[in-house]
Amino acid sequence: MNTTYTALLDQVNAYHPGKYNATRNYTNGAVTAWSPFISRGFLSPVIVMELLKTKYTKQEWIGFMQQMAWREYFQRVWQAKGSQILQDLKSSQSNVLLNELPIPLKEAGTGIIALDKAIHQLYDKGYMHNHVRMYVSMLHSNIFKAAWLPGAKWMYAHLFDHDPAANFLSWQWVAGTFSSKQYVANQENINKYTNTNQLGTFLDTAYENLYSAIFNVKDELDYSLETKWPDPLDQKFELSSIKILQNIKTKNATAILDFDKINFSNPFCIYNSFNLDPLWHEQEAANRILLLEPDHFNQFPVTEKVLQFVVDLAKSNIPHLQIFVGSFDAFIETIQAEKNKVNSASNIELYFKEHPTAQHYQGIQEQRDWLFPEVSGYFPSFFGYWKKCEKYLK
Repeated sequence: MNTTYTALLDQVNAYHPGKYNATRNYTNGAVTAWSPFISRGFLSPVIVMELLKTKYTKQEWIGFMQQMAWREYFQRVWQAKGSQILQDLKSSQSNVLLNELPIPLKEAGTGIIALDKAIHQLYDKGYMHNHVRMYVSMLHSNIFKAAWLPGAKWMYAHLFDHDPAANFLSWQWVAGTFSSKQYVANQENINKYTNTNQLGTFLDTAYENLYSAIFNVKDELDYSLETKWPDPLDQKFELSSIKILQNIKTKNATAILDFDKINFSNPFCIYNSFNLDPLWHEQEAANRILLLEPDHFNQFPVTEKVLQFVVDLAKSNIPHLQIFVGSFDAFIETIQAEKNKVNSASNIELYFKEHPTAQHYQGIQEQRDWLFPEVSGYFPSFFGYWKKCEKYLK
């Protein structure tokens, strides 16, 4: 995908946020599809809101801004809780019967037309509408009664807008481990927001029956579903990050770190999957390095298609970018060793942006863009966070 920054700004300038709040839950609503670029740190939410504010009234943009703030809220939780976002955060998930990913979801064979179509779209395009993500995660965690983390990792791995905080905390919110109760929806609700009219599915029932739609009160699979789905009903989802990174190196060989293109008199700007800002130090001469760390992708695996999207976006918009596959420490050791060969007396000057995945970087840390930089720390709920943010609305 060779999206340019200029083309994206043209989309922002042409967007009217007035219909967003009323239609965002519908799959044909006035959504933007900018999340892959905001998640990558490529498109600043601050710039987006500044552009929208110059053209529209507060009544028109406030709903859009509030939804943008959800992502920022999740980021603040991640800052505060760290790796705990991969664990039940507030309470334990109840009544877990499956420990891995339900095969009907993995194979897009649930029988719920709108959701199976969305899973195919996830595999093909790296995208799933936000409301449909809630449907899929509630089906996984609350109807199939599968542990939420394997499902969250599966979805994360395929999303172009993969964001650990937003993804894993949203799954926890649905599963009831980061909210007061589990989220469920029946077929009528799904039909309404996905513009379908499917009837007769296992979700085509009253809400009080949903928790026994697949497994009965004895935790046994409903007899009508036994012939449709395999036994066991779940399967481990795994990716080989080592193989994927090796393939990325091979496919992008011309962009892999070349010391003949390094000028040790210039600073190093370190980019990663969450900082692809094309405006960052753009007027300065710098060595621009996209760092792809195996340890990060072992913890948060993504498919090769997703990682290639990240690389393509970076290569298309950040001039003279080079790629280093390895740890930050290995990068520093490699650069230092090469620098010693050329007898360069200057110190290595290195810049990076603050992010939970960059806490081990060393150098000059710079802040990323926040809609509400004044509001930090942990808030147990979004609404407590938003109430504080409202004080700074302009």
